[in-house]
Amino acid sequence: MQTFNPYEAPQSAFADTSSESDQRLGPWRAGADLVTLCDSRLPGRCVKCNAPGHARLNKTYYWHSGGWYLLILFNLVIYAIVAMIVRKKCRLDASLCERHARRRSRLVASAFASLGGFALALFFGLANDSGPLLAFAGVCLLACVVIAIVAGRTLYPKRIGERYARFGGSGKEFLAGLPAFRDPGF
Repeated sequence: MQTFNPYEAPQSAFADTSSESDQRLGPWRAGADLVTLCDSRLPGRCVKCNAPGHARLNKTYYWHSGGWYLLILFNLVIYAIVAMIVRKKCRLDASLCERHARRRSRLVASAFASLGGFALALFFGLANDSGPLLAFAGVCLLACVVIAIVAGRTLYPKRIGERYARFGGSGKEFLAGLPAFRDPGF
């Protein structure tokens, strides 16, 4: 039984409470891509395997058109300044299941371990003037960079517009449960 509240905002007789209104708020699938409204929160399911979510990732993604990379040929500092000016951003709150969250945590720990190996090998290589230790330091630094890129790339932006953002990296199972995106302009 509903009671009358004189302070409640009036309700429209045409209020849409169906699942169709939820589909207007996203997220959607567009082929193998995930499309969301900018600054949105994804459902509590793993974006990789569609299992119930265990850990939430709240990340800010930045994107700019690939043509701006040509400025690197002229000057890296000019590119960095222009990229910070023209980039677009989107905050996304996504979930990972326990298995994928554990995998991501292990990769982050491995990146830090590689960084520690680099620091130790560099220190002892310089102290003992040892070429093999310095080479090992370089390998550890390269491993740290590669592992950090893999660990941090759960989802990656393909395009961020004024209203929508398109991401790659989500699993087929997650995308299968989403409605198709119908805006041909994005």
